[in-house]
Amino acid sequence: MRRIFYLSMFILFLSSGIFISCAPQQAQTTVQSETKQPEPQIDSAQVKMYLSFGWENYKNKQYSRAIEQFKKVLELDPQNEKAHKLLADCYLHHPDPTYIDSAFALYQNAIKKFPDNAYFYTGLGYIYQRQWASLTKDALDEPDSSKSAVLKQKATDMEDRALENFLKAVELNEKDVVSYNSIGKIMLHRGKLDTAMDWFEKATAIDSNNTTAWEYLAKLYEARNINDKAAVAYGHLHRLNPKNPDYLLKNGQYLAKTGKFDEATKILEKYITSNPDDYRGYQYMGLALAADGKHREALEQFKKAEKINPNSVKLMCDIAVNYKDMKKYSSAEKYVSKAKSIDSNYGYIYIVEGEIIQDKAMDKVPASGELNMDVKCQFLKATKIYKKALRDENWSALARSKLEYLKPYIPTKEEIAAYKFIEGKSCGE
Repeated sequence: MRRIFYLSMFILFLSSGIFISCAPQQAQTTVQSETKQPEPQIDSAQVKMYLSFGWENYKNKQYSRAIEQFKKVLELDPQNEKAHKLLADCYLHHPDPTYIDSAFALYQNAIKKFPDNAYFYTGLGYIYQRQWASLTKDALDEPDSSKSAVLKQKATDMEDRALENFLKAVELNEKDVVSYNSIGKIMLHRGKLDTAMDWFEKATAIDSNNTTAWEYLAKLYEARNINDKAAVAYGHLHRLNPKNPDYLLKNGQYLAKTGKFDEATKILEKYITSNPDDYRGYQYMGLALAADGKHREALEQFKKAEKINPNSVKLMCDIAVNYKDMKKYSSAEKYVSKAKSIDSNYGYIYIVEGEIIQDKAMDKVPASGELNMDVKCQFLKATKIYKKALRDENWSALARSKLEYLKPYIPTKEEIAAYKFIEGKSCGE
């Protein structure tokens, strides 16, 4: 028993000895871990010097040299936010496309260090957007449909990530117009025209000199037939780029469409003075005057345009419409024929031709408003012409609206048969 007791005590002693001998080491380790190492001193003079050198190279597009300088800044001061921004920009602008990977890594690292800085989210979003564009092109070029589908899905993933970063950027910086523009482009690509319009409008509200946003807005307003806003957009574009004559021309065109004829004609007169050999100035002046009910003055302008460009199918249609509104139907039909000889596939020709037939029929409607079979048969003829415009997607919507309008006035099969039997005439031919 004693031997067992002593043996037990010996083991306990050994155990205590081990614990005691280890205790000072643990305490020493704790003291060392609690003692903060002195922060390395940043040589601010050197940082400033390298930043200055890097900035000069950056401005002169010497990106390789600038990269070296900004890297030295980050070696001396890893938390230097400005150096992160400029170095990333150098990677993006470098002619060697492989530097895009360095930019990607830098933006990701910078977001960890500076999570509240919108700039880095915008940059990362831009890279994802570039990857989306590249994958989209690859998908279009890929003949194998299954592989193309995989590439399209990858492209969509990249676009989703781009959008996520741009949205984070505007959350952090509500004046980040670059991200507003980028979100607008993504929404436009996804077919969300009204949402895209909202984002571009936000961008121009922040910066009225945002040419990119105004250009997209002008086209969106045109597509949506928001003529007053289209006029404003083209007015801004002309202000920002007065050397582009199309902006002035479009400004005048859309002012006329909003009924601001005096403003429109002044703008168009200015355009014609600067561009006397461009038929469009006279054409749009003619359209503005015609919309104001000044058909004779409009015709003078249209004739000037025709002398410069007798092969414009749209111009021939515009002249036909002006003659139609003057009730000179034979002259209108003559210009419809001219338009067909230029491009018989142009849908607007058949809109105009149908309107001529319809207006001629309406002239025969008595004051009572009662429609006789002669008029109804002419309406049927007009619908047959309007249907030809359905083949041109640019004019199909207008053609459908014309057809819908005439639908209640088209004679029934029974009426057509009775008319042919009694009158001995065909209907709608």
